[in-house]
Formats: sequence, C-alpha cells, structure tokens
Amino acid sequence: MKLGDLSPLMARRRAGGGFSYDRFRADPALASLHWPDDVLEQFLFDHGDNGAFVRDYGGIDLRQVRWQLETIPAAEL
Repeated sequence: MKLGDLSPLMARRRAGGGFSYDRFRADPALASLHWPDDVLEQFLFDHGDNGAFVRDYGGIDLRQVRWQLETIPAAEL
C-alpha cells in the first residue's frame, strides 16, 4: 500500500463532515498497518494528501514500514 492508494480515504478526510481522526484510523486499510497512533495521525492524517509530502514519500510501501517507540529522557534532548 502506498500513499496514492489511500486517496479515497484522504478525500473523505478533506471533505470534513465530521470525519474525525478516530473515524480515519478505524479504516481497515490503516488498521492493517499496525502503526502507533501518533505516527498514523501525523504521517497520514495530517500530511497524507500534501502534494510535496506525497512526492517525497509516495513510493514507499507503507506495509513495510515498522515503527519502534522509545522513551528518551528530556535531558538527552
């Protein structure tokens, strides 16, 4: 699955009409990714239909992307 495959979902998000993030993430295509909520929201919900973003990341197979959450103490930042 690539960003372009999600264009119908992105169109529903753009159209508004109460299409919240909770409804967005409940889509079966997104659930199959098993991405953390923060990443799903920022990577796809917020930017998934941004032209420049799609050009930069549109060729990535989203199912192959694995995320690992790590806790980093503020002092290390």
